[in-house]
Amino acid sequence: MYTKRIQLTNYGPIEQLDIEFPFNGETPKPVVVVGENGSGKSILLSHIVNGLLAAKGLAFSETPEVELGKAYKLRSGSYIRTGSEYYFGRVDFDRALFFSEIRTWRNKQEYSEVPAGISGTAAEVLWGNIDPAKSDHYDSNIISDSKKIKDIFESNCVLYFPFNRFEEPAWLNERNLKAQAQYVDARHLAGHTNRKVIASSPLYENQNWLFNVIYDRAAFEIQTRHVNLPVDNGNATIPLPVFFGYSGDAARTYETVLEMTRKIMRDPNIRFGIGKRSNRAISVMSGEGSNSSQLVPNIFQLSSGETTLLNLFLSILRDFDLCGTPISKAVDIRGIVVVDEIDLHLHAVHQHEVLPELIKMFPNVQYVVTTHSPLFVLGMQREFGEDGFALYRLPQGHQICAEEFSEFGDAYQAFTETITFSNDMRMTIEGAQMPIVFVEGTTDLEYIQKASQLLGHDGLFERIEIRDGRGAPNLRKIWDTSKHIDVFTQNTLLLFDCDNQDVVGDNRGRLFRRLLPIHDENPIKKGIENLFGRSTLERARSYKAAFIDVLGKHTNTKRGETETIPEQWTINKDEKTNLCNWLCDNGTAEDFKHFRVVFELIEELVDLTESDQECAVPQTES
Repeated sequence: MYTKRIQLTNYGPIEQLDIEFPFNGETPKPVVVVGENGSGKSILLSHIVNGLLAAKGLAFSETPEVELGKAYKLRSGSYIRTGSEYYFGRVDFDRALFFSEIRTWRNKQEYSEVPAGISGTAAEVLWGNIDPAKSDHYDSNIISDSKKIKDIFESNCVLYFPFNRFEEPAWLNERNLKAQAQYVDARHLAGHTNRKVIASSPLYENQNWLFNVIYDRAAFEIQTRHVNLPVDNGNATIPLPVFFGYSGDAARTYETVLEMTRKIMRDPNIRFGIGKRSNRAISVMSGEGSNSSQLVPNIFQLSSGETTLLNLFLSILRDFDLCGTPISKAVDIRGIVVVDEIDLHLHAVHQHEVLPELIKMFPNVQYVVTTHSPLFVLGMQREFGEDGFALYRLPQGHQICAEEFSEFGDAYQAFTETITFSNDMRMTIEGAQMPIVFVEGTTDLEYIQKASQLLGHDGLFERIEIRDGRGAPNLRKIWDTSKHIDVFTQNTLLLFDCDNQDVVGDNRGRLFRRLLPIHDENPIKKGIENLFGRSTLERARSYKAAFIDVLGKHTNTKRGETETIPEQWTINKDEKTNLCNWLCDNGTAEDFKHFRVVFELIEELVDLTESDQECAVPQTES
């Protein structure tokens, strides 16, 4: 179940908002909503959650979280924007499902004409259906097909994490520390479900579910083979069972949980341990056999940040597992997860690195989250790229890029100054004896060095240092930091790939930034690979098709307008280094001809440096 669109008019601080949720084909892109306190972030989420809860109440009428026919969120005239006569909201989900509502200041019969702004909009139909003696109307088509709604819930994860979710820490909650894991008593009665949309404090339930997974794996999915062991001096044999691992749904689910937990704890050797019947706590272990050690005796004793992340993503696995759909890997899980203040309780590293990695583990889950954290936004940009997720700022609902996030600047600077990159760059710049060129990545370095050999620029590298800048965001960081501190003892060039179109060629003292020009005729539109022509890349594809992903020419219809999308070539991220190696081994001067522009920019830097040095030489009197 995915959200497709949300429209809000005159709702609290939101005057007009219309967001169509982005997809990459059939795969939903994560949606991140930012804005100051009071800008309407929770209001936006409440409309989505209200629809989800109403649908769940219809699918499982015996166990509703909100009384059937009632709304999760309050519909009140107090939410009407100051100076307006009404508010309107509508949420569209896939499979043509929708929920909409309207509320006016006064009863409909008190209006002599339609309030301004309603006519000609989606709110007009709702206005027409308001009872004259009332001031509001709620409409939805979910009641038309309860079987379809139930089918959706039985094949999708559907979760909402409110801002006031909370797990008491171990030192405060002795009851949780003493609580043993138990078998889950799942409900199988018609109209009943163990699943809840609202996940406020789910660690105890998650612990019990995880115990079930581990038990099923050990009891039912252990794989053995019998080997005949000779006895009685070889005159007889006895069958000896040999362990060959685990195989089955529980084993695959367990591996997904392990992968997730290892990301959270930054330890590739993590596994779970189960205590004896007298103390059946789930512990976190590292290593196997004699090298095994207990890191955390009880998962309730994890740090608040680790607990938050574990809860969030265990809940996703658990909810989907309770659907009854087998899980072979994280990509199998689909549905919608709504999180208010997703950065809550998280350390900077968890916000910036771990959380985006975990989100990326579940590509078919639609995340709709709010945040105040620029570090999380930066981490999403780092993990997904500019086009891999959508960032919206309220109350306007405009889509923005990470650098436009108003809370980005100071916190971003404070964070980046504490990480290794800043120290490395400072030491490199301060200790430089020659002009420095920073490029975006290691493949850029490899390509430029190969091009220098083929195009006769070998000697240039005796006059410069060329370094991996570890991505465009870090090159931007060097540029931004230079406004406040000058450590540039040598001329330094920041060389951006062509897809950073917001980068303008500029100088700041000894620091220069330049953008490689885009070659529109070449099929790859992003990265330094844009410098390779079609014939070169076709040769590479004929050697290994996996190097390059191709989306064929197609049409796209949006709101009745049809447009033709040309063929799109992109480097497969898992093959980027392999493609670089192949081109460097097999490329010719003709293949690398467009790299001449790189050397023109580097020559400009060298010429400026040598000109500065000549000006610094003292003149002798004649």
